[in-house]
Amino acid sequence: MKKNSNVFILNDNNLEIGKIVLDNADLKIFDKSFKYCFRVVLFYNWQDILNVKMGEKKQIDFNEYILSENDEPALIIPSESYVEKINDKELCFYFNFKKKAQNICYMNERNRFDIMLNSLEARVFIDFKDAKDGFIIYD
Repeated sequence: MKKNSNVFILNDNNLEIGKIVLDNADLKIFDKSFKYCFRVVLFYNWQDILNVKMGEKKQIDFNEYILSENDEPALIIPSESYVEKINDKELCFYFNFKKKAQNICYMNERNRFDIMLNSLEARVFIDFKDAKDGFIIYD
C-alpha cells in the first residue's frame, strides 16, 4: 500500500473508498458498496486544523467519531488520530482504532453491527484547491 494513498480498512479488510465528502461540519468516508460510512465531526476544530504547520502531524481530539453500517451508527473512540499538513493546500486526516470493541456505543436497537468491530483505519488526503464553496467530494 502506498504511503500517500487513501485507505478505509475495517477488521484488516481494505473496503476501498467509494466517496469522500468534506464540508464545514464533517468528514465522511464511504466504502465502495456504501454499506459503511466513517464520519468525523470537524465543526468545532477548524481553527486547530488550519493552524497545523507544514510537515507537522498534530493530534486533534474531534467531538465525535461515528461508524455506520447500513445507516445504523455507532460512536467509537480512536487509538490514534492526527491531521498532517502535507503542503500549503493538502491535508492528511488519519484515524486508527485498535481492539476497541468494548468502547463502542451502538445507536441501534440490536446494540451491535452485523460484524464484530475489532479495528478500523482511515487515512484520506484532501486538497483544498478542489474545494468549491467550502465543500469537497471525491468519487
